[in-house]
Amino acid sequence: MDRLGYDLIYKPHKKIAEHMAFYRVEYEGKEISPPIVEKYDISLNEIWISEKLRPYERYILHHELQEIKYRAEGYDVREAHEKASEDGDIWEDEPGYEELKKEINLVSEEDFTSIPGFGEELYKRLVENRPYFHLDGVKEIPGIGEERFQRLKENFWVL
Repeated sequence: MDRLGYDLIYKPHKKIAEHMAFYRVEYEGKEISPPIVEKYDISLNEIWISEKLRPYERYILHHELQEIKYRAEGYDVREAHEKASEDGDIWEDEPGYEELKKEINLVSEEDFTSIPGFGEELYKRLVENRPYFHLDGVKEIPGIGEERFQRLKENFWVL
């Protein structure tokens, strides 16, 4: 972050809960940001993170910096996000990272569908309805009955 001249800004969760973290930076002579930054007054070379993610800062920053690198290489927002998520494997078995992967707004399809009865279609509906501010919010997803909700509560959490 220092070498690249980026500032880390913690924002109230309520203000950026829909996205958790994002950036507007210059990298290798290119301005890089996801389209969402147009909704916010974010200065150049800032990375914003929800204040609730402070305990997971190292994982979030790693992800955001990797995503920036992939965007500079020409990947679109979705592809860069997916590639950066794959790079998180370096943290495997680290307790904080394992905990973060179970947050319902961040959970990957692979982690979600590893639970018996939680398939790809249910994951798509979960993602379409993000963000969740309370775990009870997932009850609104078609296919989440009381039994599935109880299993979901045993495996996932919300900020």
